[in-house]
Amino acid sequence: MDPFSYLSILISIILALGMTWVLAGVGEMLQARTRRRIYWVHALWVINLFVYLVVAWWIFYRWRNQQPWTFFLFVFVLISPTILYLASIVLFPPESAVDEFVDYKAHYYANHRVFFILFSCFTPVDIADSLLKGILHPLGFGPQYFICGTIFLPD
Repeated sequence: MDPFSYLSILISIILALGMTWVLAGVGEMLQARTRRRIYWVHALWVINLFVYLVVAWWIFYRWRNQQPWTFFLFVFVLISPTILYLASIVLFPPESAVDEFVDYKAHYYANHRVFFILFSCFTPVDIADSLLKGILHPLGFGPQYFICGTIFLPD
């Protein structure tokens, strides 16, 4: 087994845990919809976060040719999936009984600062990640890469 295959297992597990948390939250919203007050902003961030988790897993494949792998590089690459996993936990309330009432608007506003702090950490890590692949790598994405990245930085 090559180093990338070995290290990608842990990355995939962390991303899969984030996806599982998001999908379980959506499943709970659907299952107990009469006792769940859905908030459209929360729902948009659920979709956005799920897309980020999928894209992060897809983009990790670009590290497949990295040689040699060091412990510190691996820890650095592990930061992005960890940020997304933690954001997925913050976005949903702890698992509750199906018969309990959950107001996603109240939960969102009670946790939005932590969520956005986590999410704002993702962009600098992603830019550093792209630069580690060579300066031509992020430049190949065009200006939209940098524009989208600055949207998630804190004000």
